[in-house]
Amino acid sequence: MRSNSTQLFPKLSIIVPSYNQGDYIEETLLSIINQDYPNKELIIIDGGSTDNSVSIIKKYEQHIAYWVSEKDKGQSHAINKGFARATGDYIAWMNSDDLYYKDAFKTIFSTPGIEQYDFIFGPICSGREPLEKLQPQGRQKEKFSLFNLLHFFYSVEYIIPSQSVFIQHDFLKKHNIQFLDEAYHFCMDLEWYCRISLAKPRYYRYAKPLSFFRINESTKTGSPNNGIQQEAVQVFLQYRKYLTPAEVKSLFDTLFLHRVLPKLYNGSIKKNVASLLAIMYRIPRALKDRRFLGLLKMSLKG
Repeated sequence: MRSNSTQLFPKLSIIVPSYNQGDYIEETLLSIINQDYPNKELIIIDGGSTDNSVSIIKKYEQHIAYWVSEKDKGQSHAINKGFARATGDYIAWMNSDDLYYKDAFKTIFSTPGIEQYDFIFGPICSGREPLEKLQPQGRQKEKFSLFNLLHFFYSVEYIIPSQSVFIQHDFLKKHNIQFLDEAYHFCMDLEWYCRISLAKPRYYRYAKPLSFFRINESTKTGSPNNGIQQEAVQVFLQYRKYLTPAEVKSLFDTLFLHRVLPKLYNGSIKKNVASLLAIMYRIPRALKDRRFLGLLKMSLKG
């Protein structure tokens, strides 16, 4: 239901989960506060930061609908606390070291007919600084489907960047999918999108990057041995029952390729033309993988 406060634009609730991001959170908040958009609700859920985060939040208190700083059970729990507070027609979350580009909200919600869509997303840019000349990230030609989402263990290109997403609140409530699964530490967005995909949303993919993912030392998914791929495989195994037999076989073949490639590179599996051709015969997808093709090319030369 459209909020009454502004007739021209739907109300947006933006949740910012944060913990000890004092180096970046001000830029994140300003990217939301300075949006030329009249109907937004900023909610900040801080996990009890011990740096200067709270003083920065207080600095912008007049622009914040709700904020709290207290211990929580992690990022998924923090986001869920924000979702529970949200009153917008659409909801989104922005990590406290990432940001929106100028006029992002107005660009999206000035699109004719945009309110017929339940799930809105697009590409992002990533880097260390948002002013760098950056190329959009993601597989923008892929259909929003459970099958495509579940390829995330194979390549990060298959994820839909959470920084780009706006979801109609009533759609989530109608299908009882308005909260993240807090059992997931890295792939909570992937698992959520799987549930959303099963509810068959009307989706809209915008073409121009409107948000920025910052790569820095504290980036959770950028840490070595972070468990993200293990969780992505867990999500695949959890949702494979909703796929066709052909889709399940395709994903298991892809999982095999994903697991065998590191062993080929480190030499724990002998790499020669015969073994590589055997893998290619079993998994035709290998012919589309640049890593595998590189190994095959080297073996043929040798």
